[in-house]
Amino acid sequence: MIGLIGISHKTSPLEIREKFAVAQDEIVPFSEMLQKETDISDIVVLSTCNRTEIYFSQNKYDFHLAAKLVYKTLKQFKGIQEKYWHTFYSYTKSDAVRHLFEVASGVDSMIIGEDQIIGQIKDAYVFCTEEALTDAVLMRLFQKSFETSKKVRSETEIKMGNASISSAAVQKCITLFEKLSDKRVLLIGAGETGSLVLQNLHKNGVYRIALTNRTQEKAEKLAKKHKCTPLPFEHMPSHLYLYDIVIVATGSKIPLVTTEMAREAAERREGRKQVYIDISVPHNIETDIGKLGNVNLYTIDDLDKIVNTTMKKRKGCIDSATQIIDDMVADFDEWMASRSLRPAIKAITYNMQKVTKEELSGYNKVNSEDMQLAIRDFSKHLTQKYTRMFIKNLKELTANGKNTEALDIVNELFNISEE
Repeated sequence: MIGLIGISHKTSPLEIREKFAVAQDEIVPFSEMLQKETDISDIVVLSTCNRTEIYFSQNKYDFHLAAKLVYKTLKQFKGIQEKYWHTFYSYTKSDAVRHLFEVASGVDSMIIGEDQIIGQIKDAYVFCTEEALTDAVLMRLFQKSFETSKKVRSETEIKMGNASISSAAVQKCITLFEKLSDKRVLLIGAGETGSLVLQNLHKNGVYRIALTNRTQEKAEKLAKKHKCTPLPFEHMPSHLYLYDIVIVATGSKIPLVTTEMAREAAERREGRKQVYIDISVPHNIETDIGKLGNVNLYTIDDLDKIVNTTMKKRKGCIDSATQIIDDMVADFDEWMASRSLRPAIKAITYNMQKVTKEELSGYNKVNSEDMQLAIRDFSKHLTQKYTRMFIKNLKELTANGKNTEALDIVNELFNISEE
């Protein structure tokens, strides 16, 4: 039985989600505790800034008990005493499958259609599989989620336009300059938003980038990852004039770029246009900068208009995306149902072969070698024919495994245990 418990941006604020975040190096220790406490050993843990979800496969417990046990173990692992079950959601069977397919397709994301989530799901799945934490059911489930994501993104317009502030910031720059690849960019801020800005700049062929941050170590780490130049934060004011575009994405409570800094930079640029983009909350660039000659300032409010327009268009694609997801869920359900037939098919095949073998042993004692060979070939043919007929009837009678009552009768007929 497939199940999941989760917490996301839809059910709880960041301060609660942070408590349940599971880092990659915590997944194996958590799985060991889960197996020890519950005997549930097949899991995939997806943990991002917007959600923590634990997918599991088990047949030992009723789903509701299993979900509570996984939640209880997660609390124990994270050392959380408070009660947060009301902020969690839990799904099983088709509902769990549908939820994963919606997450992978970007339908359930804070930014509809965003691409980052599918990479995060793949990373989570690959890690858990390499650590031998997944069974055949979870492996099939997640591979189908990747297929669903690709289908939705290629057959609908759910990823059209710029639906994040970081991508909208870069798109704004594209509209302001005839050519962006030869422009020099300074990014102030080394957090998650800054990282997304760098990714979008690279996608658009911009590589002459300097990065600065109040914590130098953080700036150097991100600069190394994205192959850009780290700039000591204290050098930022005197180096502003070198850059055609300055993007600020920090959590500072006070402006980091003042009007005086920008004025000095503008004077040294001798009339060359300079663009400032502030995607921080609260604002990290003094608004009077926009009044300077040859200086353009754009804030998060300006970019929100671009994002909101895109989001309206993407929401219009949800119906067509849902139709694709419905088909993929039905396909996975069909596969899951057919798996329940395997013990019965195995038993039918075994019993038919066993009867044939026992009956042939008597004929082998009284007939010539040629006769034995002929009887053996005919018996094999007859056995295979009746085995195929039994299996065909089994699939029809049980609706390919979906009719569990009929399947129970078949299992009793062939003395098949649930094990």
